[in-house]
Amino acid sequence: MRKNIITIHLIILVFFGLILLCQSRFTFLIWNLILAIIPFDLSLLCHRQSHLKQRYLFGIVWLLFFPNALYMMTDFSHLASIGVGLSTPTQFIEYAILTGGVFLGVGLGIFSLLMMYPLFIPKSQLLSRQIATFSLLSICSSIAIYLGRFLRINSWDVLVNLHQTTVQILSVFDQYEFWIFIGAFSILQLMLMLASYQLQKILMQQP
Repeated sequence: MRKNIITIHLIILVFFGLILLCQSRFTFLIWNLILAIIPFDLSLLCHRQSHLKQRYLFGIVWLLFFPNALYMMTDFSHLASIGVGLSTPTQFIEYAILTGGVFLGVGLGIFSLLMMYPLFIPKSQLLSRQIATFSLLSICSSIAIYLGRFLRINSWDVLVNLHQTTVQILSVFDQYEFWIFIGAFSILQLMLMLASYQLQKILMQQP
């Protein structure tokens, strides 16, 4: 288990090296992946906690940072900076780097969810529990993604500047575009979460 965890972190470091080596314009992926790996590491730490209070504390912090991983789905918006024709060597490389970064970040987030979900939800194997839990989490995550992408609010702003952050959050609830975004990305995340959980169950049943 420890060896696998170290390997995952090494893969992320190698990816950072590729971004710098290729002199990609998508260097922001390094920071985004650092944020995405935080919920992954928190889920591992949470599994090691035997005391319920400590486990819930890690769970709360995980919930705060979890949207950073799924936020990377919106990084595809940066494709506009290199064009969408996919016809030049530079585009091939940049597409590969951006897609790789997004897949790694979202994958880390989904894996962390699969680690955390059974710890806090009794009878987690019930489909009704999965739909209810993942729907709520998807909506909360979508709101956080919107705030991060369009209002540039970070996870730690909730801790260091609660009043101003709250005012900014409340200001978007009467915007039509906000609700369209929340609906679309909530459905997308819900499908990813449900599919990933069911795939995990299939793999666990394999001899």
